[in-house]
Amino acid sequence: MKVGVIESTPIRLDYMNGDFEKAEDLLRKENINIIYRTVATIEPYHGTIFVDKPQGDSAKKVIGKNKIKIYRQKPFF
Repeated sequence: MKVGVIESTPIRLDYMNGDFEKAEDLLRKENINIIYRTVATIEPYHGTIFVDKPQGDSAKKVIGKNKIKIYRQKPFF
């Protein structure tokens, strides 16, 4: 870890169908550290959960195992 740098793995999920909340609950149950979360205010209203970088693969496996779709990261302005 570097001073002033937060390294994280972003996981982009559908917000409107409840996947965001389901994934967040699953990650908390697995003791995976959620650093930050965002929700887009433009369509398609995806939310992104940022987890500790070393736990990123584990987080994706937990979410995928529970049949929650993870979307590719797309920047928008």
